[in-house]
Amino acid sequence: MSASVLESQSVDERLRSLTTLVEELMQEVSDLRSENADLRQQVRELRCDVGYWKSMHARAVQRHTLTQAELDQSKAEVRQLKAERFGKQSEKKSSKDRSNDLSDPDQPPKPKNRRGQQPGRPAPNRRDYSHLPEREQLIDLPEDAKVCACCGEPLVGLGQSDPCEQIEIETILYRTIDSQ
Repeated sequence: MSASVLESQSVDERLRSLTTLVEELMQEVSDLRSENADLRQQVRELRCDVGYWKSMHARAVQRHTLTQAELDQSKAEVRQLKAERFGKQSEKKSSKDRSNDLSDPDQPPKPKNRRGQQPGRPAPNRRDYSHLPEREQLIDLPEDAKVCACCGEPLVGLGQSDPCEQIEIETILYRTIDSQ
């Protein structure tokens, strides 16, 4: 009898353990179903969001295309206006065009003056530097340079010593130190 009791208890225990296992599995299935329903709801919402963002992207691309076309048009206008303003001018009067000249056709035309000093005109006056301070400088050769290199005779002046002027600009460099 003890074997049958042991068997019945083990069967009862097995049955209880299986029922608790089934109950746990049923609870887990219930949780998974509710989680699955939540996930399906999220998928629906995300699909709606995808459609919204796709339409927003399409609008942005369309706006970008229109803005780019407007920018290209503006650049073309600027290029054309620059060409009109700074380009070669076609209405410039040539030197041979005399259509608006009121001179007498029977008189010979005057020759055009060349650039620079004109013949028959006095040369411009030289600048006057007499207001500048003078510093006289006498340049003397050393004794060994006052003899001829060929014969060794002393050199004699020919009496042609013309004084010459030279204008020099002195630059003074200095540092300024700010004391505070």
